[in-house]
Amino acid sequence: MVGSHTKNTPPEELVGESPGWFPDPLLDFPIDVKANHTQSFWISVAVPGDAAPGVYRGAVTVRAGTRNLARAGFVVRVVAATVPEARTLKVTNWFNLSDKATRQFYNAAIFSPDWWTLVENLARVMAEHRQNVIITPLMELIVPSVEGGELRYDFANFDRWVETFRKAGAMDYIEGGHVLGRGREGYNGALQVDIFQAANGQVQTLAVPADDPRAESFLAGFLSALNTHLEAKGWKGFYLQHILDEAHGTEPPVYARYAAMVRRYLPGVRTMDAVDAEHMPDELRQNCDVWVPQLGLFDDQMDLLNARMKGGHEVWFYTCLFPNKRYLNRLIDYPLLKVRLLHWLNFRYGFTGFLHWGWNYWSPEPTNDTQPVIDNNTELLPPGDAFIVYPDPAHKSVYSSIRLEAMREGIEDYELLRVLKEKNPAEADRLANQAIRSFTDYVRDVPGFRSIERQLLEALSRRQ
Repeated sequence: MVGSHTKNTPPEELVGESPGWFPDPLLDFPIDVKANHTQSFWISVAVPGDAAPGVYRGAVTVRAGTRNLARAGFVVRVVAATVPEARTLKVTNWFNLSDKATRQFYNAAIFSPDWWTLVENLARVMAEHRQNVIITPLMELIVPSVEGGELRYDFANFDRWVETFRKAGAMDYIEGGHVLGRGREGYNGALQVDIFQAANGQVQTLAVPADDPRAESFLAGFLSALNTHLEAKGWKGFYLQHILDEAHGTEPPVYARYAAMVRRYLPGVRTMDAVDAEHMPDELRQNCDVWVPQLGLFDDQMDLLNARMKGGHEVWFYTCLFPNKRYLNRLIDYPLLKVRLLHWLNFRYGFTGFLHWGWNYWSPEPTNDTQPVIDNNTELLPPGDAFIVYPDPAHKSVYSSIRLEAMREGIEDYELLRVLKEKNPAEADRLANQAIRSFTDYVRDVPGFRSIERQLLEALSRRQ
């Protein structure tokens, strides 16, 4: 259910009517349909990589019990182009597997057998949709103890977490959680650091101000232990470290100080964070390795970002509540084409990653309420901004959505464009520019996009 449309968006950029029901979750069949109600469904046809090119025919039959209600044929045209298995686009959706959330939706306490089954199942869904960067909550996974008055760290849960996502094929990069955070006052309050400390032979967890000497003392031991462990496991080469999300105002000097700690105790590890490309202070230019600016806020900063990329640094982009108006985004009341084109935009401008904050930050009834209020906010979020999957408690998993399917298709398009770029750079750039003319000017009609898609597939299918 969408209660209200995304704000500041022209009517022609929206789909559906609000308040109203939108066909987003992809539930399992069979399903019950009430009398005088309708139910949409989504069909995906998986084509094996070794399938012979040609035209294949099939049919869909709708049944109620043993009675056939409808039958419709369909045609699938298979071409020689193949989506590469290797994933070069880095994709992360931050997700919530806290004890509170998993008890609420799955009756699974954190680190219980059911919880680990849930992690395995979610990892598989992420891998199937080509997510390959996994936000990793260090303070929850790495377990402290006190020995001889000193803190020691057990990495068993951390290791199982990493190995679970790697086994599923969902982790090309470990994305270490933020070192700095904000308290209840949010963006208007002082920065703080969550730390462990030894007291009377026990471990205490507390939040201390960023200028508290205990913060650096803790990080010196914690990050050094993490560094030793990453090196021992051979994981340091694909580990990324967050410092602070969206540093602004008086925060950059604090960011620089903590980034220096990360460089000291995790030498060689790259830092990455959401940044404001319109206001890039020297502290972030020098101390943030992977810039992730917000789409819709860097239209006039492409000279800066292009120079950054030409200098050998990665630039991703992120969406979070914003952008709206005529921009691309993955919101429920936006056309699916906007979702898919996000990664054509990635290719068009040379970006190498995508970040979104909300994979499964559900309201108490996600299907009925797609606009939760979180943290200290008082306004409803845009529909679908907080999540792109739905809980499936019976299977300790999640249901996909039509938005997630469109997202996967866009990521596959990116990889196909990359392959074409190696074979025929001019043609790849021509197609990308035809699809994305600017940040707010892009192909909006499905037949027009299908024409561009067909040209891409045909160009890849030609023998050289």
